[in-house]
Amino acid sequence: MAGLVAVLALMLTAPGAPVAHAVHRAAPRRVASVAAAPVATTTVSTADVKLLGQRIMVGVSGTSADSALMSQVRNGQIGAVILFAANIVSRNQLKGLIGALQRAAHQGGNPPLLIAVDQEGGQVKRLPGGPPDLSPPQIAATGSTSVAAGEGRATGHYLKALGINMDLAPVSDVPTFTGAFIWQQGRAFSFNPRAVARYAPAFALGLQSQRIAATAKHFPGVGSAPVDTDFRLDELHPTAAQLEGALMPYQAAIPLGLDAVMLSTAGFKAYDPSGAPAALSRPIAQGLLRGRLGFRGVTITDALGTPTGHDEITAGRLAARAGADILLFTDSAPGELAGLERDLADGRLNRIAAIASYRRIVALKHRVGGA
Repeated sequence: MAGLVAVLALMLTAPGAPVAHAVHRAAPRRVASVAAAPVATTTVSTADVKLLGQRIMVGVSGTSADSALMSQVRNGQIGAVILFAANIVSRNQLKGLIGALQRAAHQGGNPPLLIAVDQEGGQVKRLPGGPPDLSPPQIAATGSTSVAAGEGRATGHYLKALGINMDLAPVSDVPTFTGAFIWQQGRAFSFNPRAVARYAPAFALGLQSQRIAATAKHFPGVGSAPVDTDFRLDELHPTAAQLEGALMPYQAAIPLGLDAVMLSTAGFKAYDPSGAPAALSRPIAQGLLRGRLGFRGVTITDALGTPTGHDEITAGRLAARAGADILLFTDSAPGELAGLERDLADGRLNRIAAIASYRRIVALKHRVGGA
């Protein structure tokens, strides 16, 4: 254990390292359930708390951080926070909230937090007064990747000034029909995979030029989903051509140094015969994204409180085992850390893989301005 503590201490102090919503026509399939585990009776090391806490992203209740959240941040039990419109009432209030959270992380000797928002453009902008000024379809209509990159740069500059360092954008889905929810909501760039593979990476690189982590989503593509996956558990069955088209934006962005990829909560039997949601699927998170596409950055799940066939804690544990780095919860994730600790202790969560996830997350934090 002393060796692990030393490794974690080195990671915390070392200079920045390079970072190399579908109709389910049958009953939703569940992946193997996590058996109820007894409460651990052994003391969990501080090193393991910090190792696993970096993987947890939570929401904030209200417009300020309560004492419980501040304590979790200070103790290294949380590594990231997601903000929604309800958390924001003014520029000064937002900067105060973020500043308080980051001070708590620093006081505990932890890496800075990732502070994330969905600032896609169009109707999905947690900060409606800020850029991007054009929605994804409007960007594509200009026919200019320079416009896409400029919108990304402007968005990154705006977010950085507020203390936000991660944008859960750009949407990289390729809608396959006009009824696709991602198109109906005005969030997709184009029906043409090659067009999405031009504009989404350009927007992402614009964000990253301002040291804001860009997050391509929702892998491996929910363009064939008629119902928002935030509200329905779906198993998607795109054609072979549609599957390949959905990967094109990622194949274009990954070699350029894309920071992060969000794993969807839809199932894809073409990639994983179990029908497990992508965020909970090792064949998708590891075999397809990291293996076939060669992604070396940070993976993050879509919100695990949305339908996955599991409760949040089980979904988070399964996602971690599948290889997802950051586990996204829109609440305070009660019980999630304890579940990960049990899995690490009994070997269901591989320690070497857990350290690799930690290192990817901390490397990203270095890149966006901290640690």
